[in-house]
Amino acid sequence: MEEIEEYRKWLEKFKLRRNPFTLEINPDLFVGYREQISKLLKNIEQRQKLILLSGPTGSGKTTIISYLTRKSKDFIYLSKPPREIADLLDLADYFIRDLGFLRKIFLKKPKKINDLPEFLNKIIKKPKVLFIDETHEASVEVLEWIRVLVDHVRNLTIVFSALPVFEEILTEKLETLKKRITEKIELNALTREEVEELIRKRITYAGGEDIKPFTYNIVDYIYNRTGGFPRDVILLCNRLLNLGAEKNLEFIGVNVLDKEEKPKENLKIENLKELPEKQRLLINIIAEKEPVTPNEMVKHFKEYPSEKHALRAINNLLGRLIKQGYVEREKIGKTYAYKLTPYTRTILIKA
Repeated sequence: MEEIEEYRKWLEKFKLRRNPFTLEINPDLFVGYREQISKLLKNIEQRQKLILLSGPTGSGKTTIISYLTRKSKDFIYLSKPPREIADLLDLADYFIRDLGFLRKIFLKKPKKINDLPEFLNKIIKKPKVLFIDETHEASVEVLEWIRVLVDHVRNLTIVFSALPVFEEILTEKLETLKKRITEKIELNALTREEVEELIRKRITYAGGEDIKPFTYNIVDYIYNRTGGFPRDVILLCNRLLNLGAEKNLEFIGVNVLDKEEKPKENLKIENLKELPEKQRLLINIIAEKEPVTPNEMVKHFKEYPSEKHALRAINNLLGRLIKQGYVEREKIGKTYAYKLTPYTRTILIKA
């Protein structure tokens, strides 16, 4: 309890009511991506049928959707795609909530998936937008039926939010659905100025002033270290803030970075292309669905005599990639999972 009290007192020195850097989704703290939001809203206004919002983990897709859906009751948000085809029938509930009380009572919702398009056409009388987050997790069967809805339901725009790997899934398995995507909007990363704005906005929202206790040179470090990805910015700010509290610092500048690993700013796309084939393969595996454990990578290394030999080789390769600054790891339970460093992710996006 004494430690908690000391932590609170340290925050109070900077007029902070709480730690500003938590991973809660708060539309009030949204920063950046003005051009992408403008393009998205333009396509919605044009009543385009299918739009793709694409970006790597931590780029802010869910925050953007939360920001937009709060602005209009005609914007509907699904945090996950339906798991089974039958679960698509539950979509009806999202569209009948604005109907009158008596109409809801006597309304017969469809019990068969084949009846869903006709039902939606009866109840959707003005344009609606359905945002489906994490669409890359959807089964091919569910995506096929979403294609049917896109084709047959009037006044309905669907926005897929997904990792970049989703396009590969569509190319391999659902080319017909891919061809129906009118616009693809990509989220890359925030600029240096937007990272500073994100930090300032969160600090002032929690009661603080400007970017205190951070200094401007530590903001430069945060931007370079994270590549401008919002989630990574928040996580690093949280770590630095806690470090400042532990040391009872009057400000948090580059002086606290003695033990922090500096970003490898000499990394370029040319360096990635020059890596040995197996190291490039590992980077591609990790990029598709990070974080990934070595056991999940084994299936891609079938040339070894046993799984044990493959794991040993993978761990050696990962060790080299960590030293070179391409990959980092985090402990999940009793094992380690690997992900790209923000700097590597930025390089891949700009490639």
